[in-house]
Amino acid sequence: MKEEKFYTRSNGEKIPMKEVEFTHLSNGLAKAYRDIFESKNKDEFSKKLNEINDMKEEIYERLNKFNDNLED
Repeated sequence: MKEEKFYTRSNGEKIPMKEVEFTHLSNGLAKAYRDIFESKNKDEFSKKLNEINDMKEEIYERLNKFNDNLED
């Protein structure tokens, strides 16, 4: 079974990434890309990069699922 990923809202609340509306997820990804350049050390950079990768993975999964449901 795949490990469940969590999205952290601006208020600090963590919710399952599968439950996040696509608009919020894509906006969160854009913010994460901006914020990564504020990293103070490699550990912080790595944590932020992992968050980016988790969001990208969820977005790609949704896009692929949408594409699979389209008619030829």
